[in-house]
Amino acid sequence: MSKVELLAPAGSPEGVRAAVQSGAGAVYMGFGTFNARRNAQGFSADEMADAIAYCRARDVKTNITLNILAGDRELDAALHDAKFLYEAGADALIVQDLGLARLIHAHAPDFALHASTQMTIHTLDGAKQARDLGFSRVVLSRECTRDEVRLITEQAGVETEVFVHGALCMCYSGQCYLSAVIGQRSGNRGLCAQPCRLPYGGGYPLSLKDLALAGHVAELADLGVSSLKIEGRMKRPEYTAIVTKIYADLLREHRNPTPEERDTLRRVFSRDGFTDGYYTGKKGDAMFGTKTDVPLHEVQSLYDEAARRFAEGKEAPLVPVSLCFTAREDTGAVLSADGVSSAAAVERARTRPTTPEMIEKSLRKTGGTPFYIKNLRIEIADGLALPASTVNAMRRDALALLLAKRAAPPSRDWLEGPLLARDDDSRPRTGFCGYTASVRTKAQADALRDLGLETIYVPLDVAAQTGLPAVLPRVFSDAEQPEIEMLLGEAMSRGTKTVLAGNLGHIALARRLGFAVHGDFGLNAFNSKTLYALAEMGVQRQTLSFEARLAQIRDMRGPLETEMIVYGHLPLMIFENCAIRRQHGGKCSCKNGVTYLTDRRGERFALLPEYGCRNTLLGNRALCLREDVRPFGVQTARLLFTIETPEECARIACAFLEGNPMEGEFTNGLYKRGVE
Repeated sequence: MSKVELLAPAGSPEGVRAAVQSGAGAVYMGFGTFNARRNAQGFSADEMADAIAYCRARDVKTNITLNILAGDRELDAALHDAKFLYEAGADALIVQDLGLARLIHAHAPDFALHASTQMTIHTLDGAKQARDLGFSRVVLSRECTRDEVRLITEQAGVETEVFVHGALCMCYSGQCYLSAVIGQRSGNRGLCAQPCRLPYGGGYPLSLKDLALAGHVAELADLGVSSLKIEGRMKRPEYTAIVTKIYADLLREHRNPTPEERDTLRRVFSRDGFTDGYYTGKKGDAMFGTKTDVPLHEVQSLYDEAARRFAEGKEAPLVPVSLCFTAREDTGAVLSADGVSSAAAVERARTRPTTPEMIEKSLRKTGGTPFYIKNLRIEIADGLALPASTVNAMRRDALALLLAKRAAPPSRDWLEGPLLARDDDSRPRTGFCGYTASVRTKAQADALRDLGLETIYVPLDVAAQTGLPAVLPRVFSDAEQPEIEMLLGEAMSRGTKTVLAGNLGHIALARRLGFAVHGDFGLNAFNSKTLYALAEMGVQRQTLSFEARLAQIRDMRGPLETEMIVYGHLPLMIFENCAIRRQHGGKCSCKNGVTYLTDRRGERFALLPEYGCRNTLLGNRALCLREDVRPFGVQTARLLFTIETPEECARIACAFLEGNPMEGEFTNGLYKRGVE
C-alpha cells in the first residue's frame, strides 16, 4: 500500500511552518488573484518562493491553488503566475478552469495538475475524463460516499484526494452561484460571501456542520486514497497546527481519535459539533449546525502549545541524512552529507587523540535543523586530534549546504511561444440561429412545440417518452448510472439524438452511448480556451457561464457553437441533502407544489426537486435579457423554464420570438454588472 499524504492548508508563511512542523506531508497555498480564497492574507512572490523552498527542503509537497475561472483577458496573467510557480519548484497546481489547465499543460507538460473540487467530479466517468485531460489527481466532491471513493480510487487510473476536515458547503462545489447572483461575489471567482450561513425563514436550513472524518482516516488510507485534505486556508496558523497534528498522529498510528482528540478538534472550531458528511451515505438534520463560539481563554493554552511547535527556528526531525566522516593526516577531515561536503585541517595529537565516539557525539547534534541521522560512517586515522568545535562547525556547514541544495528549485523548461496556435484557426462562427428552451415537464414542452424554437430540451424521463433532446440530471452517482443509461436507451429508441450535459462525466457517458453532446452551464465555460477543451472532448454546442459579462461573452471565440441563457430563474445551488424534506418536517413533499426559502429581506427562493432526492435552489427574480444577443457572437439564446406554467412558457417564448415587450419584475443577472 502506498503511503497516503496528509495535505494541510496554509494562508501565510506562519501557516506553512505550522503545517510542516505538525506533520503535514503536503501543503496547499493560494497565490495571486486566481485562487478560491482571494481575500485571504496570501503570499508575496518572495514569500511564496521561500515557502516552496522551505517545504521542498523538508520533503513536503507544495500544491498551489489557481482554482478560479478566468476570462480571456485574464489568461495571460494567470499563465504568468503558473510560470512563476513552475520555476519556483511548486509540485502541483490545483485548477478549476479547463481553459487555463489546457494552457498550462501546453507550456509545462510535466507540471502536475490537480482537478479542483470546483470541477464537481464525483463519478468514475468524471475522474477518467479529468485523467484524459492531463490531470494527475482529482479532488473529489465532498458529497462522495465511501463506496464512490473506493470505486473511483480503484478504477479511474488517477490519484484521488478527499476532504477529511473543515467547512462543508451545502451546494456541490463549482455549482454554487448564490453569492454571485445576490451579491456579485462569486464562489467560482474566489470571493464567496457564504450566504448559505445566513438565516432563512427564521432558521439556518443551508448551514452544515464542519466535516470531521477523523474516525475514518485509517479506512481511507486502506482504500488507497492518495491525499487526505484539511480545509482552512483562512484560519489562523494555530488552528492548522492543532488539526494537522491530530490527523498526522491518526494516520501514522493507523487508529481512531481518542475522546480528548475529538474534544480538541471541537474546541478549536466547530459548528455545533461535527458531521462525517456524506461519507457513510447518511443524510438528514444531524448534518446541520451553526458556528460554536468557544471563549478564547478555554482554547488559549491549545493555541500557545501549537504556536511553540512552529515558532521561528523550531524544527522537527523530518529528513533522514547519511553522513560519512573521514580524517587522515594527508587529506585532512572531510564530512560528506548526501552529496555535499565540508572539510577541515587535522593535526597530530599531543596528548589525547580524537576517537570515533567523540566524533559521533558531535555529528549527532542535528537539533535546530530538519535532519536526523539515518546512517553514520566514521573513519579516523590513529593519533589525530580534531577539536569538538571544529567537528561541530563541519556538521553545521555540511547540513547548511545540504539544506540549500534541497531547497533549490529543480531545473525546468517552460515552453515559450504560441503553443496552441491552432486555436487561432477556428472555423468562422455561424450567425444567430434562434432561441432554444429547456423545461421541466412534458406539459411545458407541449406548450412550446409549435412556436418555432430551435431546440426544446426536456428532462431525461420526458425524453424517454417523447424523443426530444434530453437534459441529463445535473448530479447522479455511479450507483444511479444504470438507471440513467436505461432511460437514455429508451430516449434514443424514441428518437433522441442530443443530450445536454453539465458535468465532465456526463460528456463521456453521452458520447460513449452515441449521443451528440451540448454542454450546459454547469461546465462553467468562461473563456475561449475552455471552448477548445470542450470541443476536443466532443461537445458541439456550449452554454456559456451566466457569471460572465456581455463583454466577456463577446471575447469568447472557439470551434463550437455557443449559447447563452437569456431568460429564467437561474439555478443557484444544487443540494445532495434534501432541503424540501427539512422544510416539511422530515416528510417527502416534492409533489406538494413549489417549496420556498425566505431570506432576511423577505426575498423568496424556490426549491425544486431533482433526480435522486436532490434539490435545486432558484434565483428569487427571473433573468430577462431583452437585448439583441447577435453582437455577442452566440448561435442560440436559451429560455430556461422552471416554475412557469405551460401557458406562461408559451407567452414568454412568443414575446422573445416576436420581439414583444415583457411585463413583470426581472433582472439582467450578471451580464452587465459581472462578478468580482
